[in-house]
Amino acid sequence: MSTLEAVFGMASILAFFSWITLFIFYPRKWIYQTLFSGVFIILALTYLFYIVMGLGGDSEGGFGSLAEVKALFGSDEALLAGWIHYLVFDLFVGMWITKDAWEKDINRWIVFPCLILTFMLGPVGLLTYFLIRGIKLKKLNQSPFHP
Repeated sequence: MSTLEAVFGMASILAFFSWITLFIFYPRKWIYQTLFSGVFIILALTYLFYIVMGLGGDSEGGFGSLAEVKALFGSDEALLAGWIHYLVFDLFVGMWITKDAWEKDINRWIVFPCLILTFMLGPVGLLTYFLIRGIKLKKLNQSPFHP
């Protein structure tokens, strides 16, 4: 197994168990501290290392077109960094969903499908949560910062 495959596996497993722990313990403040101060730092530093390795030097591509983005992630290191990027941001969104649901007294089992969808499909899970949140609050127009 290559180092990149090992890092991919470890990052994926860390994220997976973080999601499980988040669902089980989300009414407890320590889970957010652990994820912010532990998991995010580990994954962010790993991301930083591989994004520098993958995009440094002679990297091609850019953000101006789909073809440029494809070229930008042409190296395995950059692709791994992109995967870690997804893991971190989706987990952050999951943390926000659970905290918001807890504050708004939305049942954890109603939130559960939103978390699975966020873990697997990112924006679809967030959209699902916003629909549930809108029904609970009886408001179509919402803000993530106000009840």
